[in-house]
Amino acid sequence: MQPAAPAAPIRFTPSLTLVIPAYNEAENLPRVVPEAVRFCQASCRDAVVLVVNDGSTDGTQEVLADLERSLGPGAALRVIAHPQNRGLTATLRTGFFAAHSECVTWIPADGQIALSELAKILAAYNGEDLLLSTYRHRPDGLVRAAMSRTVRLLVRLATGFADRLEGPYLFRRALLPELQLVARTSAGSIGLEMAAKALKLKKRIGSTQIECAPRLSGHSKVANLSNIASYLAEIWRIRQSLHEVVAKEPG
Repeated sequence: MQPAAPAAPIRFTPSLTLVIPAYNEAENLPRVVPEAVRFCQASCRDAVVLVVNDGSTDGTQEVLADLERSLGPGAALRVIAHPQNRGLTATLRTGFFAAHSECVTWIPADGQIALSELAKILAAYNGEDLLLSTYRHRPDGLVRAAMSRTVRLLVRLATGFADRLEGPYLFRRALLPELQLVARTSAGSIGLEMAAKALKLKKRIGSTQIECAPRLSGHSKVANLSNIASYLAEIWRIRQSLHEVVAKEPG
């Protein structure tokens, strides 16, 4: 008896933009970007990897130029550069609004989200407007874990959004204009705003669990008191804008 043929890989059928925000990630990008391009080609019907260089000063732009040359003109890779550093939320905004696909998702440039975990997000998607991900385990120290719990409590009090919002998320690109996003500065605030406003507008929201690994190299640029202070200040702006979005809900 002939052995059964291997099953064809399951492909993500909506068109997809995979955004990779990068600030001083020259060490990690030569591994992360080519793997992401290959993953998209193998796992998606129509996908592009969009790297947004957030004003890096460590040679990131040169690394990206080399990757564009080595991958060739037919590779599903786009690069956008900020002239100066503007922060993670601004970088994600750039990537999200530059997308022309049906769906958009993102992963960090530090390798903490393996492509096997991104595959879990794509497999879990079932037409939701927004699909969140949470971590089964994150290799954080006690101080960062305590800070995260405190921030989640403040977010719940300010916006009413009580779910965990930790990892990358996937969303329909058509959702963006409905949300009237105001988040522009602190790391993480754009994800909170999208989730809180989608909830208020009664959009379909799903969630799945993934694993988070240590960075390939370097250190986090967002796990600091300065960013947390900025994040808490931006929560207030998001809270105020929630009323405007709800007031414009149809019906």
